[in-house]
Amino acid sequence: MALQATAAQWERLRSAEATLLAHIPVSITAHDIAIAGEQIHYLEAGDAKLPPLVLVHGRGSAAALWGPILPQLAAHRHVFAVDMRGWGLSSRTPFTGTGGAEAIAWWRDGVLGVVDALGLTRFDLIGHSLGGMVSLSIALARGSQIDHLLLEDAAGFATTSPLDTRLYFALEPERVAPLLPRPLFNIAARGSVNIPNLTPAAKAAYADFVYTLTTFPGTRASGARGFNTILGVEGVRYTLLDQVHNVTPFTRAFWGVKDGVVPLNTSKAGIEMLPHGELVTFPNAMHSPHMEVPDVFARAALEFLARGIETPVNATPASAAE
Repeated sequence: MALQATAAQWERLRSAEATLLAHIPVSITAHDIAIAGEQIHYLEAGDAKLPPLVLVHGRGSAAALWGPILPQLAAHRHVFAVDMRGWGLSSRTPFTGTGGAEAIAWWRDGVLGVVDALGLTRFDLIGHSLGGMVSLSIALARGSQIDHLLLEDAAGFATTSPLDTRLYFALEPERVAPLLPRPLFNIAARGSVNIPNLTPAAKAAYADFVYTLTTFPGTRASGARGFNTILGVEGVRYTLLDQVHNVTPFTRAFWGVKDGVVPLNTSKAGIEMLPHGELVTFPNAMHSPHMEVPDVFARAALEFLARGIETPVNATPASAAE
């Protein structure tokens, strides 16, 4: 039987999120909504009169970890950052599917449940890592509703994966983290919160949220089990490569040049298959440019989101000015 969190553990996670949000210099409201009998959690920021922007996080992450760029985005967009099923403060319903297509649809439908409940008939979409793959699936299902699609170091294109990445996820951070002394976990997770210019209190809040999130009961049978249908120790188990040519929204792929989790050279051919796509690289970033170079990322993202959809995109790779 899968281990489930107690009410006290849910409250501890909620408190860790609230503490983190208090260090982000923009007004953020947390919401919970019932989608098909499950709780889906999302964060809202920005003026309701601004164009809507939906953010989808990666494996083991959460909406709150968009924090480094939320103030910049919320100045120009009405932002909705969604916790995918099995992650963040969304339900830990066990994943019972048997393949990657089912897992991606499970996450996609949770995000779209929020989109539909909010009445978003048109929106822009940003997805990171696994969330990029889910965002690709959303674009395939609802392309006519999406004006701009931004994919950050996204899964879904690559047919190969580095050995150390495969071993890391096969071991499952959620399995290993509870066994580590907290100081050792903080050292191991340093790359997950590699954010410049944080105050000591903000850095501690990020670290505490990541620890609480990673050690949260029920995740291994839920989000992590779904992820394992995408990537296994032997290699990539599921991609969207055969569907990429059907993505209709204008798309920009952001990639950290130093990404060792989803290296650009494993995904570039797939990116080039996007009908209306372009690639922008970040020379000083790894797998999470929105955390590692947040100001540069936000500037480049807003430039793309402000582009009129009638403006043709440039297929030539560009480098974000740092």
